[in-house]
Amino acid sequence: MNRSPRLARPTIEVPIDSVASARLCAGIATRIEVCDDLASEGWTPREEVLRACVEAVAGTPCTVVSMIRSRDNGLPPTLTSSGFEATPRAIDCALREIEMSARAGAHSVAIGFLSSHGTIDMAACARLRDHAQGMGLLVAFLRTIDLLVDRKQAMRDLAELGVARVVTAGVLGWDASVASIAERVKVLQADAETLAGEARLRDRSIVEIVPGGGVRASNAVDWLAVSPHLHASCRRGGVFSLDELLALSRVLAA
Repeated sequence: MNRSPRLARPTIEVPIDSVASARLCAGIATRIEVCDDLASEGWTPREEVLRACVEAVAGTPCTVVSMIRSRDNGLPPTLTSSGFEATPRAIDCALREIEMSARAGAHSVAIGFLSSHGTIDMAACARLRDHAQGMGLLVAFLRTIDLLVDRKQAMRDLAELGVARVVTAGVLGWDASVASIAERVKVLQADAETLAGEARLRDRSIVEIVPGGGVRASNAVDWLAVSPHLHASCRRGGVFSLDELLALSRVLAA
């Protein structure tokens, strides 16, 4: 039986791009999402960095997610749907980087291919999902979901793919500031209802909604109204802040 998201244990996922940040997150964060150049919203990490991050959290409950977004995919480096299109070259790069992630010891990967029609590319994502699961990796979905106009269909597609979770700011586009937190929470509540309904229809676990995009200790209670699973960069002044992560963890523990 699926548990209500409100009854689930709270989790903190922190996107990072350095081994130093991984060491600070160890023992506090639930997951770290390792990427390269977080300032540009991240790319697939280098194998040596990913491996070092895995080693940095070894012996703690913290698990490691590897972002799958290749710099060598031939796509425009934009935060629009065209920057995440599942071309043959992009798919080949992603498959190789999933293999790299498994070699480096990651526990899961985050994918997010879209089609030229403005939908999730189901064939490409299913191929990546199967490849990752065959290596023992969990599969999550990137915030590229926010680039799709038809959110309800996108949630249905995620349920069909059977991914573990999806990071989303609850807006259309990458700029989370275009909507208030209350407006975004309302969007995510509708997403959660769709995912719960799809899980019942398919007799599967519910895809977890993981709010992201400006999540901080100061507003965490608002996001917890829709999901106990939060994605927060915990950055102050453009750099990772242990104080912010600790403050956020205290809110979730309250």
